[in-house]
Amino acid sequence: MRKVTETPARMVEQDGTIHFGTFRSPFANANILDAPLYESRKASAWWKNFRLKEWQHFGVITPSHYFGMVIFDAKFMGVSFFYAYDRIANKRFEHSVQLPGRASRVAAQVYDDFCEFKKSGYHLRFENKLFEGFHKISVDIKGRKNLPAVKGEIKIFEDLKNIEPLVQVSPVTPFRPFYTHKVAAPAEGVIRIGDKEIKIDRKQDVALMDEQKTYYPYVSFWKWATAAGYNEYGELMAFNLCQNMIEDDEDYNENCMWVDGRIYCLKAARFKFDEHNVLRPWEVKTTDGKMDLLFAPSGQRAEKISVGLIVSDFHQPFGMYNGRFKDENNRIYPITNCFGLAEHHVTRY
Repeated sequence: MRKVTETPARMVEQDGTIHFGTFRSPFANANILDAPLYESRKASAWWKNFRLKEWQHFGVITPSHYFGMVIFDAKFMGVSFFYAYDRIANKRFEHSVQLPGRASRVAAQVYDDFCEFKKSGYHLRFENKLFEGFHKISVDIKGRKNLPAVKGEIKIFEDLKNIEPLVQVSPVTPFRPFYTHKVAAPAEGVIRIGDKEIKIDRKQDVALMDEQKTYYPYVSFWKWATAAGYNEYGELMAFNLCQNMIEDDEDYNENCMWVDGRIYCLKAARFKFDEHNVLRPWEVKTTDGKMDLLFAPSGQRAEKISVGLIVSDFHQPFGMYNGRFKDENNRIYPITNCFGLAEHHVTRY
C-alpha cells in the first residue's frame, strides 16, 4: 500500500527537485511551473506554461440528477461545459463552450483562489476556500435553442479535519510531474433548470472534485472510473481508479477508496471494455485484488476534436457500479448500484 506522507511546503524545490508521492493535503504552493521539464536543456517559462494542462472538474450526484462541469485551460484553448443528466427520465443536455487562447482561468491553489470561464450568456465560477473547508460553484447560463437556462450555487464541504483527500504527484518522467487532487464530499445548494428547481441536500448528496495540473506528453491517454454514494449505515463511500501513461503505476497512481472520509490507497487499476462501444459493460479491477467492479453505462458524454496537430477523442459514460472493496483487514464493503462515471480519452495536444 502507498504511504501517505505530510505535504511539503512546495511541490518543486528551488533546485528543481520534484516531490513525488501521495500526500496528506493539497499543496499550498503547487509550483509545478518550476519543474525542469527536460534533463538535457532548460525550458523557457513560456514553453513550460504552454505545455501545462490544468483543470478543475466537479460532479454532483443526487438521487434524481447528475451535474458535471469543468473549467479547463489547455493554453491554446479554453474549454468549459455544464451538463445535467436526469437519472429518472434518462435524459441529458449540455452547455459547452470552447474559445481560443486563455479563455479559462484555473486556480493556482485551492486554499484561497478561483477558477472562472465567462463569456456572453455563459458564466461558470469555482471559488476554492479550503482554508474555510469548502468550495463553491456558481453557474449562470442563459437558455439557447432547445437548451434550458441554468442558474444556481452549490457548496462542497471538503473539511480536512474529517475527510482525507487524494493528493498525488506522479512522474510522467523524472522531470515532468503529474499532479492531481481529488475528493468526495457532501454538497448542498440549489440548481434551477428552466423553471424547475433541484435542491441538493448535504445529508444525501455528494460531489466529486478533480483538480489537475500535469505536463502531459504530446500523445496521451487515460481510463478512469469514479463513483460515490451513501451505504445503508450512512457512510459516504467513493472510489477513484485510473490507468494512464505513468509507467510505474503499481506505486505511482491515483487509485483509492474512501469510506466515511478515510482514504485507502490501492495498487494499479486495470480496465476491460469495448473501445468501439463504451456503452457496453466495463470490468475494472486493481492488481492487489482489493477492488473488483462491474460498470453498466446508461449514457455518455462524448466529444471529438481534430484540428491540425490537435486531436481529442473523449468518451465519458455514466451509469451504475456494482462490486466490492476489501480493506487491509479483509473486511468486504459491498458496492451496490452506486452511480458514477467512466472515461476513455486519447489525446494529441
